[in-house]
Amino acid sequence: MCTVSWVQQPGGYHLLANRDEKRTRGRAFPPAIRECGGVRYVAPIDADFGGTWIAANEFGVSVCLLNGDAGTQNSFPSPQRSRGVLLRELAWEATGGDCLLSLRQLDLNPYAPFVLLILEPDRPAILAEWNREQLTVDPAAAPMPLTSSSFDSCGVRRSRLSEFERRAGMAARVDPALLYDFHASHGAAVDASADAYSPCMHREDAETVSFSWVVVTREEVRFLYSPSAPCRCSPCEQKLLARAA
Repeated sequence: MCTVSWVQQPGGYHLLANRDEKRTRGRAFPPAIRECGGVRYVAPIDADFGGTWIAANEFGVSVCLLNGDAGTQNSFPSPQRSRGVLLRELAWEATGGDCLLSLRQLDLNPYAPFVLLILEPDRPAILAEWNREQLTVDPAAAPMPLTSSSFDSCGVRRSRLSEFERRAGMAARVDPALLYDFHASHGAAVDASADAYSPCMHREDAETVSFSWVVVTREEVRFLYSPSAPCRCSPCEQKLLARAA
């Protein structure tokens, strides 16, 4: 369960992600600089399964994972591997195209449905969706924001998109500050029950448990992180990578 948005700028981009999880899940390990295949990347790690939901590497390539439609799983056996482990296998690729090529070559059958966002500087976003039958790839500009929820998926998507469009419609342009305010918001409604549908989500059984903000420029990759909902805590942890040539 997540809400993801981004804005591209010359030579880089901003990528923002709320992670929504059951309150019973273990607290994730904070972002750290890791290495795979000689490539450095930054990613938090899920404490329960060892995977991640977002990673950014020294080439300026970011990958971000959202759960796919839970309804498509009913007629399939239980997944054998965590989707977050898949992301760690892609985090070291030098380009979005390389990342997509590696994804196509992997056996995806052990994984539950997912949506994968791939970002790199000065290129359109790539969206890949696995439904346990086929991998569909949209190399064009992906719709934004992306959302996923195991609770009233369509209703949550409509509500968060409506809130984003409301904010974007009142602004001169969509910039990182607007995206941050969107991720920290509980919507325009005053009814507390709307929090179940808002970008910064709070329910009895689940809530937004962390917030990630990746800033890629021509010189560096900066990963900002809050181990709590953005309505409670501004990003207080930071990891830096110099951009690789």
